[in-house]
Amino acid sequence: MSAPDGYVTFAHPSRYLELIGPLYQAADDPARVALRIDERHTNSRGFLHAGVLVAVADVVMGHTAHPCRTPDTGLVTASLTTEFPGSAHLGEWVHGTATTRRVGRRLAFTSAEFTVAGRLVLTASGIFAVTEPPRS
Repeated sequence: MSAPDGYVTFAHPSRYLELIGPLYQAADDPARVALRIDERHTNSRGFLHAGVLVAVADVVMGHTAHPCRTPDTGLVTASLTTEFPGSAHLGEWVHGTATTRRVGRRLAFTSAEFTVAGRLVLTASGIFAVTEPPRS
């Protein structure tokens, strides 16, 4: 499977994303991602399983907020809220965009929207807790 025009392989691979991917990011904006729906992503009724989009939203929001932190800190999901105003089907491309709303000393606030052919299928908001490096 090839990436949509203007997209490249997601820059933050993980074993989990290997299971549900491939995930792609816009070459000029890593906060924009795309995923083509295949049989692994659908539920018993043939619709995109909500859990797939929740996982992708969580990953993309966290990675979008992380550059706002110092390099030696990390972010972990503290809260994730999602709404599903639409659905996706086998073979469709889902496009998502994450936004960092605010980053403080202890928390980062993010949001995301995912669409299919211009139809909104997911809105999400996330709160990420800052993790400090291990003490020596």
